[in-house]
Amino acid sequence: MAIDIKEEIANYLLNNCFIIGNLDATRDKYYYVINHEDAFRSIFLPLGYTIIIHRNLRVVQLINNHGTGKLVLRKYESIILLILRLLYIQKRESLKTGADEVIASVEEIKNEYEKLNLPRKFKKELLEECLINIKKYNLATGLDKLTDTDARIQIYPSVMLAMPDSSISNAYDATYEFLQQYKGLEEDEDNEI
Repeated sequence: MAIDIKEEIANYLLNNCFIIGNLDATRDKYYYVINHEDAFRSIFLPLGYTIIIHRNLRVVQLINNHGTGKLVLRKYESIILLILRLLYIQKRESLKTGADEVIASVEEIKNEYEKLNLPRKFKKELLEECLINIKKYNLATGLDKLTDTDARIQIYPSVMLAMPDSSISNAYDATYEFLQQYKGLEEDEDNEI
């Protein structure tokens, strides 16, 4: 028995949260949703979900109206996600208006990470661990094996939607507070004789 296309796309959204219109693999799904927007709204509304179509980013997003079912990222996954978002913004501004792909190198991610002076040093394994969930939820994907600093990661426009701005502000405040405490500990250690 063939699976209904609406059923297939609805399950895809439930599992991945985002459909990216700029990707060859999901372009047809994106256009199907925007051409049948009312049908998808009627599928998800009784389940407590809302579909939001971000035409400027070419992204379809599925949101739980009750605030449940959210992915809880570990600290370093959140940091890498924020770095990817920062790089997306920086690179998107410098791209030609018609360009769809935003690509960052491992070196660029490493440079942004090291600016934070975090206790855990940047390693290839850290990035690989963090990219597992980031890739699963259509936020970014590795284009190359992450064996060297020239390896490329494609950052999807959905990275702009993964964390609400209020969450980013809270994360920034918490990170800043943590870094200040860490900095204070280092100064105390330096003063000990």
